[in-house]
Amino acid sequence: MRQITLSLRDETIASLQRDFEAFLRLSLKLDPQFITPSFEDYLRAKLLDNDTPLTEQAVQRMLTHGQYAWAKRALDKEFPDVVEILIRQAAEHGFAFAIRSDWSAEDLLKASRAWATAIVTEAKGDESQVDVLASQIKSAAMDIREVEEKMHTPAWRLADSLRQRVYEGKIAVETNVGSAAREKLGELRALLRLAIFYGSVQKQEAQQLLEYLRSLRPELFIDEPYDGFTRFAAWLRSIFGHAPRVPKPTRASR
Repeated sequence: MRQITLSLRDETIASLQRDFEAFLRLSLKLDPQFITPSFEDYLRAKLLDNDTPLTEQAVQRMLTHGQYAWAKRALDKEFPDVVEILIRQAAEHGFAFAIRSDWSAEDLLKASRAWATAIVTEAKGDESQVDVLASQIKSAAMDIREVEEKMHTPAWRLADSLRQRVYEGKIAVETNVGSAAREKLGELRALLRLAIFYGSVQKQEAQQLLEYLRSLRPELFIDEPYDGFTRFAAWLRSIFGHAPRVPKPTRASR
């Protein structure tokens, strides 16, 4: 490294010394524990036209303990907390952060970590923030069905209406008779298919409902209608129709 030797007058050196002492007083006033540079570092900064000479130790001290310490705290800790607070409080002010209802815990964790990694990478933050931020995102997420119920979205209103219609259809099947009961059973089956699709009724719940009605009204579940007209028609066929002949027993030949 090349060196430059300067020859200065005493007045110039005294002026530089006064400036250096003023810089130290100002720096220590802002931060009593400020790590001050040496007089040689100060002269070097002056030569390079730099009014604020700082050593690497001084910069680190300012970022960790001085007036700019909030910046490092925000990046190391408070930033993930701020994201979590924003997401959590969103629902209190009419917003929501929803995830798919069919995601498993592993899917949620994987997606949360991928999003946290993208945020930290774009913000050029410390990679150690990824796990903390991913945990915050995961804990703040809500199932889309919970969001829809809380916000009374059109999809939730339809699903709620379908569940009510299913209940009314069950009562109709229980109380009606004959062909009317069979029609209500058909309507109920159609409603159950829609209710399962929209999440109003679980598939197992629908099966249990149909099994209950089958045990209560078994005649409605046979292939042929079992109403009074059908029984009357079957009686007429038994009278006027040709019943199958039963062969007469023959005597054994001797």
